[in-house]
Amino acid sequence: MIPKPRSSFLSVQCGKCGEKAIVFSHSTTNINCKSCGELLAEKSGSLASILGKTLGALDQ
Repeated sequence: MIPKPRSSFLSVQCGKCGEKAIVFSHSTTNINCKSCGELLAEKSGSLASILGKTLGALDQ
């Protein structure tokens, strides 16, 4: 039996402009919106702090 990974790719929407972005759940860098520059995900050691609206996880 193969265990499922604990990390995933998330679809996140910017709270300021509404732009959608794909973010890794365990990102090691801060992720900014490409349109307005708003912070979407902040690095925090292991699991990133998602600051935008999470729309859902992408299927693996």
